[in-house]
Amino acid sequence: MSTKEKRAVILAALSGCMWASVGLFVHKLGAYGVGSVPMTVARYLIAVVLVGSFLGIGKRELLKIRPRDILWFCVTGILCLLFFNICYGITIEKSSMPVAAVLLYTSPAIVTIASAFIFKERITFRKVAAVLMAVTGCAFVSGIMGGSLAYPPQAYLWGMAAAVGYAFYSIVAGILLKRYHAVTVLFYSFLTAVLAGLTLIDPGELTTIIRANPSAGMWLVAASFVCNICPYLCYNLALEDMEASRVSVISSIEPAIASLLGVVVMKEQMDVFGVIGVGIIFAAIVVLNRRVSCAGPLYEKTE
Repeated sequence: MSTKEKRAVILAALSGCMWASVGLFVHKLGAYGVGSVPMTVARYLIAVVLVGSFLGIGKRELLKIRPRDILWFCVTGILCLLFFNICYGITIEKSSMPVAAVLLYTSPAIVTIASAFIFKERITFRKVAAVLMAVTGCAFVSGIMGGSLAYPPQAYLWGMAAAVGYAFYSIVAGILLKRYHAVTVLFYSFLTAVLAGLTLIDPGELTTIIRANPSAGMWLVAASFVCNICPYLCYNLALEDMEASRVSVISSIEPAIASLLGVVVMKEQMDVFGVIGVGIIFAAIVVLNRRVSCAGPLYEKTE
């Protein structure tokens, strides 16, 4: 494995680890009365201000984009990031956090299939095995393997919609990263997400909460750094040096880390299924990044 690939593996894993902390911020900000959608939009808004200030002061050249690419940034920001977050929240409301997590992390399979056609990435036995292991591990970690669940069909549809939005961020961002710096893609994706997201919330209500509880504002800033700026930057940088399908599988470490954080920080219980799931997810990452000479392609797009 080359140095670039090793760096990409670390960055993809870091992005998943940081996204795993979202639940902690949701729990904390929920106590202040901040809902999931306002929190999501506020995180993006803060990120736009901070990243935009950084670019405006020291890296103005990274703000330059071609007008014809604005549509692509609208896709990454609105149809991918904002859409996926809203669908994910609705899935949780209509089912449960475990079910939402499992549905969301079917995305590596979507990315793998789409990347074969769009980026002409090879689908190997090793890659298929890693994807199946990652999805299975997420199912174990979520807890749904321990019993039967029955929710309305809409819950599963919203969950799959979230997975599609999440998956296609990897695809579309991968295209944009061939033309722009990772920070540029980050900034304009967040900007379009904010512009659309502000139409869905009442900014005055959020401002009132922050004025009454200044610490809520500090938690939002922290959430923006930990759950938006840093992980998406790591994810974008990983996409520059590694196939989108591999990055997607590696970042699926998120539910495993989220479960561990729940045990350590929130004092939640982890059953045997959760332990098995964490092991399967880590094993999937090892399988995906281990060089095996006999791992031939199942499918390879030709010219």
